Amino acid sequence: RGSAWMRCLMAEKSDARDRHVKARRYGVVSVLSFFGVLFWLGWIEDYPAADVVLMAMLLAALPGLSMVQVPLLSGVPIDRMQAYWSSTVTLWVLGLSCWLVGTRSGDISAVGIVSLSPSAVLGWSAILTVAGLGIILGFRWLGGRFRVAETPLLKSLLPKTRGERSVFGVLCLAAGTCEELAYRGYVIPMLIPILGMGSAVAISSLVFGLMHGYQGWLGVFRTTLMGAVLAWGFISSGSLIPAMIAHITIDLIAGILIGDWLLSPEPEFGVDSEEPPTV
Repeated sequence: RGSAWMRCLMAEKSDARDRHVKARRYGVVSVLSFFGVLFWLGWIEDYPAADVVLMAMLLAALPGLSMVQVPLLSGVPIDRMQAYWSSTVTLWVLGLSCWLVGTRSGDISAVGIVSLSPSAVLGWSAILTVAGLGIILGFRWLGGRFRVAETPLLKSLLPKTRGERSVFGVLCLAAGTCEELAYRGYVIPMLIPILGMGSAVAISSLVFGLMHGYQGWLGVFRTTLMGAVLAWGFISSGSLIPAMIAHITIDLIAGILIGDWLLSPEPEFGVDSEEPPTV
């Protein structure tokens, strides 16, 4: 018994050491990427300082921090209410920063806030919502087909009680509003002049996917594709408003109404995959 206990203890220490090594690697990549974006936009492209710092945060620091947290939070009990509120505050700070920097000239259309007719708003919002839910269903099928389940971390973040669902709804409002402001309304217009439309959408969508590293590699690909669809809706409609509405609606439906069904594969789906792709 003593030998088995020692082997178990050594295995736990080895696992913790491996997780901290991975976290440090993600951290190093994040720091290097941050300074790389600063050099690129500040020195080569000569962007204003406020835009350079904010873009470095959006393209490198925040996704890097998200990736660092994945191995560190593996197997750690999650306080959902604390996670919801802290994420909500962070998202509003992020959204407000993009709003203030992006509209400092006084033109709110600079971050995609353009009025549309009610019918256009409803139509585009419905199209994007259906497309987003279709992506989620498609990746659920892929998870079953290739025996890749959702991560335990993602499952642990789903609301369980009425109170948690209420606060999660507040989080959905913050995510749909602020993430769209940041990664569609601000980042894409900032990148288009130097990279073109396609590359701007691709980079913003990939970074948006990495922001959701806690969902594992399947979730990163899913949210990357979701970001690309929302970007398409933003560009095609000429307004960020439908993408915001669709994002909020998708999060509410997938997280509250059918979350347990969508993100809880049957046992035959295989083992859980906790590791996001290496960046």
